[in-house]
Amino acid sequence: MSGLKAIMILKVIVLLATYFLLFLTVRKRNIIAVAFAFLVSIFVFAARTEPRPEIFSYLIFAAYLLIIYRAKKLTTLQVGSQRQRLAMSRFWLLPILQLFWVNMHIYFIIGPIVFLFFLIDKAVNSKFKNYDFIRNSKFEILIFVLVILANLINPNFIAGAIYPLKVLGSYGYNVVENSSLFFLAKYFGRWAPQDKLFLISLFVVAGSFVVSFWKAKKPVKLTTPQGVPDLRSQLKTRIFDLLLITMTAVLSFKMQRNIPLFALSVWPVVANNLVGITNYELRITNFVKKWLCVCIIILLTISIYFVVSGRFYNYINSPKIFGLSISSAAQDGTDFIKANDIRGPVFNNFDIGSYLIWQLYPAPSCSATEILGRLKHAPPSDRHSEKGRAWCGTGPEHKVFVDGRPEAYPVEFFEKIYKPMQRDERVWKEMSQKYGINYIFFSHTDMTEWSQEFLTRMTKDSEWSMIFLNDAIVIFVKNNTTNQAIIGKYKITDHNIEQRISFVLDRLSKKDGNAFIDLGNVLYRFRYLSSAAKTYEALIKNQPDNPYGYQGAGYAYASMNDPATQQKAADNLKKAIDLGFKTFNNYFTLGVIYANLGEFFTAEENIRKALEINPDSQNAKQALEVIQNKLKLKM
Repeated sequence: MSGLKAIMILKVIVLLATYFLLFLTVRKRNIIAVAFAFLVSIFVFAARTEPRPEIFSYLIFAAYLLIIYRAKKLTTLQVGSQRQRLAMSRFWLLPILQLFWVNMHIYFIIGPIVFLFFLIDKAVNSKFKNYDFIRNSKFEILIFVLVILANLINPNFIAGAIYPLKVLGSYGYNVVENSSLFFLAKYFGRWAPQDKLFLISLFVVAGSFVVSFWKAKKPVKLTTPQGVPDLRSQLKTRIFDLLLITMTAVLSFKMQRNIPLFALSVWPVVANNLVGITNYELRITNFVKKWLCVCIIILLTISIYFVVSGRFYNYINSPKIFGLSISSAAQDGTDFIKANDIRGPVFNNFDIGSYLIWQLYPAPSCSATEILGRLKHAPPSDRHSEKGRAWCGTGPEHKVFVDGRPEAYPVEFFEKIYKPMQRDERVWKEMSQKYGINYIFFSHTDMTEWSQEFLTRMTKDSEWSMIFLNDAIVIFVKNNTTNQAIIGKYKITDHNIEQRISFVLDRLSKKDGNAFIDLGNVLYRFRYLSSAAKTYEALIKNQPDNPYGYQGAGYAYASMNDPATQQKAADNLKKAIDLGFKTFNNYFTLGVIYANLGEFFTAEENIRKALEINPDSQNAKQALEVIQNKLKLKM
């Protein structure tokens, strides 16, 4: 795990550097405005801080903003002054940064666009200030051309430079982070918490622009002769901010993964909008300013507490926890494969493919030194061939079935092979035989409907045995002679599931509520109800205010169809509702449970509450009618 922790540390350093560059952009603004804008920015950004290549895009994007905002600020200086020459000289960094960017991440296309916004801003203001834009902007135009040309310096030349325009086209697999916010809200029936934070921040940004322009429209007398710019001049000086925030907001609505770009833009834009407000319109006294600073400090302290305690991540339904602790679930799965020398071909799901590439290449029997040694003594004709790689232990037996790059696979692969193999048992049998699938390595947190159907079906398939299960991974092996020893030793059954799950529970971090939820959910789907209830009870013990534990335990106990567990089911569901999970399913299920317990008045009350949420539910109407009839008979 040291390698993963090193990556986490690198991620923290890069993200801290990113926000440090943004701080340099706003550091001379009003401290209250800067702190407020930071809070708005960081809470939106914190929802997506995984260690991915895009973190380098965030760093370079912040560097672009710093250089451009510094240049914008110094345009009012005397032409040729030392400070202006210094500001302009920083532009030489942009083509260099772009050269790194184009070879690191797909967001590189943002660089030229942001610099184009700067040129548009300058062009508009040149007309307003009556000077020749072309004659006074030759240097900036040269930098823009160099930034464009830097995109060509990549292994694929023009194809690489225009790659972002093609890669986001239509392909056969919908990735959540590549989906629009409206699609996700419609698909899940609600706005995700992190998307709600984005919407709130968008309203805050819009409000800050309104305040800024209102200030310009409503001039006041000042002790200084400078005055406040009128609305027209204020609007023209904010062209760059308007274009930047509009672009990042549109990109965020288009794809959920783009929200961090908006979050990074929020800090300088909102800080610029609110600068001077306390000094001009509000005429706040020093006493009030001190209290505002105290309030900001308190708000920052509370915010830090929510992040460190994990409450923020629980709110946005994120599996992340504060600190360097890393879930070992996926690595435990690959370690199990290596330790038992299980060979492919493997069938894996989309989400886990890239991780398997990292962990299973080279094959378990080959270290890097052994690979070099074996290739050295391999026949020359085999050293660069499939035969040579297989001989070295990195051959087809450890190739993944699919990985997390939908653009790398034809649409037909997903539509005619990958999805049908999970949806249709007949297709699965045909294709698994065709490809010689020997084991299945699946992330059971995959929430696509076809994956859930597939995994549930596999638990009942006599040709496959489940040999590994934890809070993220499930492994099945083919019932053949090769795997008999492994099956005999590790097969999970109704008789040993409690023991196996106890071992998994002991390894889970008490702070990682999502790990308990994921484990409980898969046990519930696989109908290991007693183990599911035990897992949810463990979550309740660790996090007594987490409604997911009570809800999960309630459904697990209710599904046991044992009169002795029905009261436990009712108590847990009632607690989940009291903690805020006031859903139709919870009220309806609770009503049915109380009816089974003979508490018809309480049952009627809960069914009525369910109908208030969904008045069209025929099941709830029928249940209410049955309960009312029993009440009449009882009376």
